[in-house]
Amino acid sequence: MDKRSLPAFIAISMGVFCLVADQTGVQVALPSISEFFNSDLPTTQWVLISYVLAISISLLPMGRLSDMVGHKKIYMVGFMLISTTTFVAGLAPSIIWLIVASFIRGVGSGMTQGTSMALVVAIFGRGKGGKALGSYISVVGLGSALGPLISGYILTSFNWRVLYYLLSGIGIVAMSSAALFVQSDRTPKFKVTGFKFDWVGAVLFTVGISCFLQGITWSPNLGYADIRIISALGISSISLIVFVFWEIYCNDPMMDLRLFKSRMFSSGIGSAFLYFMGTSTTFLFMPFYLQIALGYTPYQMGMFSGAGALTMAVVGIFAGQLSDKFGPNGFTTAGISISVAGLAILANLNMDSSWVHPLAGMVCCSFGLGTFYGPNNKIILASVPRNFHGVVSGFIHLARNSSTVISIAVGILVVTTFMSSMGFAPTLAGLSSDTDFPVLNSFVNGMRVGFIAFATILILALAVSLCGGTYEEIEVAD
Repeated sequence: MDKRSLPAFIAISMGVFCLVADQTGVQVALPSISEFFNSDLPTTQWVLISYVLAISISLLPMGRLSDMVGHKKIYMVGFMLISTTTFVAGLAPSIIWLIVASFIRGVGSGMTQGTSMALVVAIFGRGKGGKALGSYISVVGLGSALGPLISGYILTSFNWRVLYYLLSGIGIVAMSSAALFVQSDRTPKFKVTGFKFDWVGAVLFTVGISCFLQGITWSPNLGYADIRIISALGISSISLIVFVFWEIYCNDPMMDLRLFKSRMFSSGIGSAFLYFMGTSTTFLFMPFYLQIALGYTPYQMGMFSGAGALTMAVVGIFAGQLSDKFGPNGFTTAGISISVAGLAILANLNMDSSWVHPLAGMVCCSFGLGTFYGPNNKIILASVPRNFHGVVSGFIHLARNSSTVISIAVGILVVTTFMSSMGFAPTLAGLSSDTDFPVLNSFVNGMRVGFIAFATILILALAVSLCGGTYEEIEVAD
């Protein structure tokens, strides 16, 4: 990256930081929002659920659209949408208004997430993909660490509306910086006449992924035998199966499934999906454990999370740079292995563990993520033509989001099933530091079983990663 490219990278980094700090900050603000509107927690959670759902259903269509009309164009429109609707969300007179605004915000975020990764790779150049993606995950780590701290300060000193106004302002600054410093893509001039986009595929994908995510999200509360869950997952299965066949035979597919013929691409996506499935439950269980079992305050819990996020940020930079020099395969293997060790540490927690024990496990998992993420994405993006970077970047984010949702649902199922086998109610609702010791102990033991199960999934991810063979920079026509 030369000196002329540095302002462009800073501009995109500001945007990525804004997106991550936005999501983590809103998570912190949910209790304040719930209290302000006098709404119950399940209703308030839809502020975040609708946002994540919109991101997931828009990643692939908007990624493909960005490949056709230019990554910068879609990135700019996405941030314009985010900034506008975030400001409108801050004016929300009701919780329903805020939920609808959050969904539209999610569409804008979906437009920027995939394109931001493609733009970063373009700034650094294809030969330095590891450095580019390592820097990308470092910015994500900083956003994850600072987002809750900034939000906590604003919520303590002001209120949740000020948080939304601030996020809107940061979005405008990020968009303006990208407009000034990021070069436009070398794509054919957009023409409305003759423009071909796979609308059928986009609709099938949207229906399939939204029903799937909703079915998985509702299942812990409603149960897998509930007719609503069966219907949602059934519609999802049918839509996604039809989507696959449509993409195979469509002349201009949204996602060219022939990419999966590449061993590098398939193993890269597969190992990433399994990796995030294996590690995502730590973000669900550890706050429960730290607060209700060990009695730490939310501020102290934020320090635990911040230490892990900063570890990921620092390691990501070095792992990305070194993967350009020595190849990414060894780093993906090391990253998964380190995360297995982290889950092994967490699987030995108990009701009287010292603070060092959970911190060591969380930092170890974050170290593994920082080592794995950039090199793994380097493998994936190096195996496809440049004119597919937008849709593939979106697909990478989609795989992460989907596996995270599945991981949380399966993790809750494992823990609640274990609690039920011990004779206690199979639910996490109502758990607090005042809950009877036997109930909390059954939760902690169930959590330990879950960590062992997910460590097994990470070992499978390691095997899938090794199936991709030795990394080779593939020369493909753009």
